[in-house]
Amino acid sequence: MTGWWRRNRLALIALAVLVPVATATLVGVAWSRHYLYEPTLPRDAAEGETIELADATWGPVRAVDVTDVEELTAPSDARVIAVAVPVDPHGDSPSCFSPVLVEKDTGRRWEEMTIELGIPYSAEEPTSCTKPEEDENGDPGPIVPYEIVVGYIVPEDVEGPFWVEVAEINSYPSFMRFSVEP
Repeated sequence: MTGWWRRNRLALIALAVLVPVATATLVGVAWSRHYLYEPTLPRDAAEGETIELADATWGPVRAVDVTDVEELTAPSDARVIAVAVPVDPHGDSPSCFSPVLVEKDTGRRWEEMTIELGIPYSAEEPTSCTKPEEDENGDPGPIVPYEIVVGYIVPEDVEGPFWVEVAEINSYPSFMRFSVEP
């Protein structure tokens, strides 16, 4: 038996070093993705409530089940849920991505599908946070309240209730979760 150990000692030493290094690398990557790049601290709001975050008032969020889908590009076995998130900036305009719809009971998540539904982009109803438009001199215009308006395509068997999750970029790892039931 000593012959085999002696013949393979370099491979065993390499294995003894590489296994912990590989494990630490994989754990480190997963940890950094979860804690540094994903929002992890929810700030919850019940239906009809607002949240103060990032020098802005968010909500109350509204959601409706869109029943007239003939002009939309949606599968026949799906529901369309429209969500409006009022944003009232008090200072600088906040920065955020499009809200995500999450079924509370199962945790299933849906990204916004406004363009895919055949709804063209509208500056009056953006799908994420907006910056004030610049005037002819390149100066930013006034910061005014607006609404983020998005549509989701969900399976028809989804019943809700839902969370509408909004991650304000400058507030990571915190994010807002608004309870809605269309």
